[in-house]
Amino acid sequence: MKKSLSTRLMYNFMTIIVIIVVGITAGISYLIADYFFKTKEHELADKGHEMAETIEYFIRMDDRDTLYRYIVAVDRLVGARIWLFDENYGLLAASYVNRRKSSSSDDSLSYFFDEGNTMTNLESEGMALLDKDVKRGNISDKIRLILKDIYAGKSVKSQIFHPYYKEQVILVGVPYIDPITKVRGAILMTEPLSGFDKFLRNIYIYTVILGLVALIFSLFIVKKFSKSIIKPLLTMKDSATAMASGDYSMRVEVKGEDEVAELGRALNSLGSDLNAYVNKMERTEKMRRDFVANVSHELRTPVTIIRGYNEAIYDGTVTDSEVVQRYRKLINEETIRLERMVRELLDISRLQASDEISQHNMDELPLAVIIHNVAEKLMIKSAEKHVKFSVNADDNIKILGNGDQMVQLILILSDNALKYSPENGIVSLGAKKLEDGSVLLTVKDEGPGIPPDDIPFIWERFYKVDKSHCRNVPGTGLGLAIAKEIIRMHGAQAVVKSECGEGATFEIKFPKDKVV
Repeated sequence: MKKSLSTRLMYNFMTIIVIIVVGITAGISYLIADYFFKTKEHELADKGHEMAETIEYFIRMDDRDTLYRYIVAVDRLVGARIWLFDENYGLLAASYVNRRKSSSSDDSLSYFFDEGNTMTNLESEGMALLDKDVKRGNISDKIRLILKDIYAGKSVKSQIFHPYYKEQVILVGVPYIDPITKVRGAILMTEPLSGFDKFLRNIYIYTVILGLVALIFSLFIVKKFSKSIIKPLLTMKDSATAMASGDYSMRVEVKGEDEVAELGRALNSLGSDLNAYVNKMERTEKMRRDFVANVSHELRTPVTIIRGYNEAIYDGTVTDSEVVQRYRKLINEETIRLERMVRELLDISRLQASDEISQHNMDELPLAVIIHNVAEKLMIKSAEKHVKFSVNADDNIKILGNGDQMVQLILILSDNALKYSPENGIVSLGAKKLEDGSVLLTVKDEGPGIPPDDIPFIWERFYKVDKSHCRNVPGTGLGLAIAKEIIRMHGAQAVVKSECGEGATFEIKFPKDKVV
């Protein structure tokens, strides 16, 4: 049968309470009993040694009646039944005898004293019967063994079930010296444990009641405690089920700093990561489709143009030399464009397959010189658009890197800035050393800018900014994808700052270890 977590918690909690209550009760009972037994044994032993001296005096004076009264007085004082034996297991006196059956009648014989505390005939007969039982071994061989140890000069302390009184008792035995015969006798002192057993029973009853109250109380505690655990777990289960079905938006309400809260935060983080991953995969799939469509379109256009013009020349449709010459020029331009596109695709694939450039494969590159050279290469193109280049680069800056790739990076960024700059605009190129030792390369234009939502994706292949935000990006969009890989291989970081209508600024930060 399936059991819920709250039920298992309740059973475990109740089991722990039972174990604790039983363990505490057993421990306390043992400590109390041990303390009681040791204290009572010590008390009876001390009293027995005191009695030994007095008994020796009474035996020497041969005053049996006073001896009986003394034993009874001690019995009443310490609450212990006293048996006094001679050296031959003979019972000299007893402060208490049970009711016995007389051999001559069915009347019961009881231990009692007259008003003067002198022993009566009934007492004498009771002790005589007890004496016979001890000598014959009818009482117990254990009593005889105890007496034997006492006759050997030992003091005996024991807890036994007394064969005569038919109850559990504390038994203490001490020897005494008969002043006449100079042999040892024995004093047996027994104290019933019925009172102590009743005390322990009361403890057990109290413990049972306390345990039941604790169990009932624990039901409410466990119910409340389990809710605080089960509720977030159920929410986590629903969240996991939702994620399994493809819904990553559900979140777990997290409270506290315990393990359950950490699990909730981890599940929320997993949901966020999966949601971001799925969104990224969807964007990647969309970009893949767009990439295939763009590549197909970009490749088909020059191929179609080349084929059309070539067929016109080949089949003799066009015979005018000037027209033929113009067709050949168009074919050459489309061939160059097609070659450039294929080369850029190959460059991206090659760069993506490469690791970051190692230190020993880098050259010292004068960044200012490269910037000036790139600006000079684009001078003719910028003049056609009436755009000026403004270069502000520290001539002393040198970085470690690949020269061809660095020229390509700055050329891509500068060409993009030039492409989007309006007439009479300015493209600013700069390089400076920062306080932390790193170098910052900046390329800024005064174009239409890039919407913030599009900035994270402009580095992807063939990505184009939405026309509803800004002016549509012309071309295939392979340049920034190549730039992204060059930046990665040089261990640099790129930041783009832009808003629609306010131009765009590309900042490339080269770390300190890449600066000479």
